[in-house]
Amino acid sequence: MTSGMRIGRGPESKSIDQEKLASLQRAGQKAFKAGDFQHALESFTQALAENKDDIGLLDHRCATYGKLQQYSLARNDARAMVKLAPTDERGYLRLGQVLRLDGSPEKALAIYEYALQKLPEDNRSRDTLSQLLKKVQDQLAGGNRRDPFTVLPLELAEWTLKSFSFQEVVGILRVCKGWNRFLRGIPSLWMDVNLTGARTRVPWTSVRNYIHQSKVALTRANIHNIVPAATLKVLDMLSRCPHLEHLEVWVPHDNPPQFYAKILNFKRLKTLVCSDVEISHACVGKILSGLPLLEKVAFYNIWQTRQHSAPAWPKHLPNLKSLTIGSSHRDPTRPFIPFSSLVIPRLGSIGQPAYPNLEELRLVWHPARSKSFKFITLEQGETLPPLRTLELHGAQVQPDFYATLPKSLGSLRCYAGSVDNFPPGINIMNDAENELPNLTTLIFDDTPWVTLGNLTLFLWASKAPITTLHVNYCHNISADDLIKNFIDDPMQINPALSKMTNLGIAGIAGIDDTNVKHICTALPGLKILELSETKITGCTIRMLADSKNDDSAMAKLDGVIIKRCDGVDSDAIDYGRSMGLLILT
Repeated sequence: MTSGMRIGRGPESKSIDQEKLASLQRAGQKAFKAGDFQHALESFTQALAENKDDIGLLDHRCATYGKLQQYSLARNDARAMVKLAPTDERGYLRLGQVLRLDGSPEKALAIYEYALQKLPEDNRSRDTLSQLLKKVQDQLAGGNRRDPFTVLPLELAEWTLKSFSFQEVVGILRVCKGWNRFLRGIPSLWMDVNLTGARTRVPWTSVRNYIHQSKVALTRANIHNIVPAATLKVLDMLSRCPHLEHLEVWVPHDNPPQFYAKILNFKRLKTLVCSDVEISHACVGKILSGLPLLEKVAFYNIWQTRQHSAPAWPKHLPNLKSLTIGSSHRDPTRPFIPFSSLVIPRLGSIGQPAYPNLEELRLVWHPARSKSFKFITLEQGETLPPLRTLELHGAQVQPDFYATLPKSLGSLRCYAGSVDNFPPGINIMNDAENELPNLTTLIFDDTPWVTLGNLTLFLWASKAPITTLHVNYCHNISADDLIKNFIDDPMQINPALSKMTNLGIAGIAGIDDTNVKHICTALPGLKILELSETKITGCTIRMLADSKNDDSAMAKLDGVIIKRCDGVDSDAIDYGRSMGLLILT
């Protein structure tokens, strides 16, 4: 307990009997030293009735409450001391002590930090407060461990924090006030605002704070899970960030013209993704014209056909590298005619191309059907851009589809779809001796035009070094077709197929335990196998698990997908997982 008497620094509201006050204080101190805390409390309380603003008396009574373990009352007195005399160290020392006794070291730490901010540099108790601060930090860190942000150089701490996701950085803010202040003082941590992992609605004020913490210098923003009514306000705030280059907006808005008028203010954008806000085909062209630096564009909610919209699209987009157009709207007046909004103006070209550097093209109809939209029909002499990735959901393609694919293509993904205008009696595409030397990923899903003849083009004629092949739910291919012609490849037409690492044969007729064993023996480098909705049993899972840990020549799979495989029992799944095999059911 602090000894001596320092008369209060607060204002006196009435005449005080100093002799009575001193007598009560001496009686309280004497009782305190004798361990009679109850009588000490009574004396100090009577004294405070004479002068309620006496810092010394509050200090004595606070210490007495602490001895009686009445921490709530002790905190009240300590806070009163801080309020009456913000530059007197006794209030901070006593409040920190009470909080530590009450099992709240984090709050005590905050009080010591606050005291060191408020007290003048020449205060004699600053050293004591610093020692207490360090002691509490050590306690919170666990023994001899230290808070890393008080030990690490700033550059190393910043480098470490950059390895965390945005959601994790926001979580770290809640560890303690010290970490909160430290992280908020590093602008580089707030250059990429990503709300993807937000579990609840994010208020627009949080976005404002993130922008402020970046010093209005953020470069990327991924907006999810905000209140739709706040969308325009958030866009206004983001438009004040002169270095913003990447913007993704995954929230709806009921006034598309207003929304896209705001988007046109982001003149430095290189990436723009809009998922839920409707946009016309012509408006896409206006945005491409108004934001010429765009390299990656994705619109998932096209609602209007492209009729008369081609003039709105720029005739030359040298910076565009990735384009995604999606829709789920069908023309109600022509429900059985393929929709035309997913057609890209001037995609095919002779001479100077409109998209000379386009590497990724995704045309997504949801849900994908056989004739959702027509893919481009190239005229004589026209070619596609130098695509590396082509993804089509529900496309109706032409018989010369394979022949027109660019040699640069590395990934082709087709979901559902159909072929238009096959010649009578012919159901195979025109190959035109086209080769695809860079094609490593070939994915067909529920694609009815994938027949033995057409698959021969993609796997043999292409001479493609395919490492990932999916023919999931392609019901015009059987297990025998696939194994005898392509897996075994007896004539070694494309030896590169034997190096396949990822194979999807979900829903293929004839796939059973015997065929899976054959496949895994013929493809020793296989790592991922998709077997959903096939006739395999638990024997396949046990075989794959055992081969993963033995010296056989069979493939050592990392994982297998067996959704809706009724013949596989739970014991086999448990066994496979115990042997280190990743199993998705």
